[in-house]
Amino acid sequence: MSKISRWTKRVSQSTRELVNDVMTVMSGLREYKKAGKTPEEAYFSMRRLYRTTNGRFNDVMATVCKAVHRKQRVDLSTSLFEDATDTEIANVGRQLRKDGFYRFERQLPKHFCDALLEFSLSTPGVGISLDPSAKEPERFNRQLPQSPRHQFRPDQLFADETVQQLATDPYFFSIAQAYLGFNPVQDLLSMWWSAPGDSALQSRAAQLYHFDMDRFKFVKFFVYLTDVDANNGPHCYVRGSHVRKPATLLRDERISDEEILQHYPSQDLVELTGPVGTMLAVDTRGFHKGKPLVERDRLIFQIQFADSLFGQNYPPIQVDESVNPTARQRLERNRRCYANFELNAADVDA
Repeated sequence: MSKISRWTKRVSQSTRELVNDVMTVMSGLREYKKAGKTPEEAYFSMRRLYRTTNGRFNDVMATVCKAVHRKQRVDLSTSLFEDATDTEIANVGRQLRKDGFYRFERQLPKHFCDALLEFSLSTPGVGISLDPSAKEPERFNRQLPQSPRHQFRPDQLFADETVQQLATDPYFFSIAQAYLGFNPVQDLLSMWWSAPGDSALQSRAAQLYHFDMDRFKFVKFFVYLTDVDANNGPHCYVRGSHVRKPATLLRDERISDEEILQHYPSQDLVELTGPVGTMLAVDTRGFHKGKPLVERDRLIFQIQFADSLFGQNYPPIQVDESVNPTARQRLERNRRCYANFELNAADVDA
């Protein structure tokens, strides 16, 4: 077979696979609208399309979302950061579009950090392990950690009033909206401890470079709840890698520092350190990792906003009558944004 024939065959096969994945995603979107869940094959096709189009398919879907889900007016007067201005919000959005991350000059107030730290030490969570058997929830032991990652369920988190205030704060929403360009959906809440551990668990603990692809487009907010320096797990990011990637790195797997450095200059590999209360906004479609810890531990809180709930199927967060009234009001006013929060009848009627 000639080189031209082999090339034609490869192009034809790639085109068929591309078309099949697009059709599977479109079919999956229709099923998602009916049933509220994403079919597994549609989710995998979405992940492949990101790689085969180098993010261009995601850009098209985000453009459609902008046309359908217009931005909402935001009242920052009830925010923790009530002095924030539209100029500040717009500047954060611009820096995010340029670099893929933003380290805030603001910090989360100390009493919020203290409350979340107390919650993390008094609430049972689950550690990751190479053992596939289910583990009983237990409290995190800072003196003798049993796993390099100890995490909490979203419903556990939202039962806490401090989390309710943060998750519904209009400051984070307004920045997500400024970056994404539409009224977003908050699809994920998480918090976890990281500790030094077995190197075999580094990949599962997200301590090797990778990119996320749970949705078409999304942004995450991280808050450091312990002091973070170069030795205890700073968030690491490859500046500008959220837009397009070298073809050889478009793989749905963990990637070593050495291979990243073959394609990006060292000055673009950024370690984001900071004291308790440090806040970051990150588009984790870019290459990122938590640097492996060599000493001490790290506690981090995360909120994610996305284009929709299509993609990875996360369980809904149940909201009961004890929810803070301000948080409940915010949930009710923007049901698209908080579509993954299920309000019971008493909350809706309140």
